[in-house]
Amino acid sequence: TSGYAAAKGGVLGLTREWAVDLLPFDIRCNAIIIAESWTPMYEEWIDNMENGAQKLKAIVKKIPLENRMTTPSEIADTCLFTISKRASHTTGQFIFVDGGYVHLDRALLNDTNP
Repeated sequence: TSGYAAAKGGVLGLTREWAVDLLPFDIRCNAIIIAESWTPMYEEWIDNMENGAQKLKAIVKKIPLENRMTTPSEIADTCLFTISKRASHTTGQFIFVDGGYVHLDRALLNDTNP
């Protein structure tokens, strides 16, 4: 929805501003961006959706890397990386952990042909 998009745009803008504002304090700020990740909340959403299983297949089929959802542990690993010394020169970035999905058409929920 437009409200969701506006909120996410705000998060991205705030990430960039904080990255600049916090530089003098040696604090880095990055945004981890995820798309489809199998969690209990996501499972409940699919279970309560009309034709949920069919729509889930359509979504997963369109995730370029391995045709599967991102796992919570993959997201956690990326978060750990961004706070590690290995990412000590990374700030103000948007890091996508989604198997390439975010770069595709987001109108997948209307796709009923898995």
